[in-house]
Amino acid sequence: MKASLLARMAVLLAGLWMSAFALAASGGDTLQAGVDLEDTASLQRGAQLYMNNCVGCHSLKYVRYARIGEDLGLSEEDVQANLNFNGGKIGDHVISPMTAAIGVAAFGKAPPDLSVFSRVPASNEIYTYLKSFYLDESRPVG
Repeated sequence: MKASLLARMAVLLAGLWMSAFALAASGGDTLQAGVDLEDTASLQRGAQLYMNNCVGCHSLKYVRYARIGEDLGLSEEDVQANLNFNGGKIGDHVISPMTAAIGVAAFGKAPPDLSVFSRVPASNEIYTYLKSFYLDESRPVG
């Protein structure tokens, strides 16, 4: 039964991943994010920016603080002091304080978890989305 559940989850995640590419492809040219996995300082700054600005709404529920520290060459103390602002443990998952109900009330739908979509192949799609955002005066939050 466990293998069946894992297989279903894998198919679901693969479908979500492919649908993100299909949506991005239908909207025009995809910009190149220029992600360099060897530039540790840049990746550390990106993690800090994410934790300061994005995690308020978007969880990374399949990522643990310890894994972020391991991948970015940070000590447990550095992670806890600079990336973990909710007081959780180093082994906890990165969960947004925003609940789905608050997200629906504030934005009309819950902000998506970005742990699956933030992988390197999807980084260009995320970058294109962020660069193509525009201010819409008719919307309550722009």
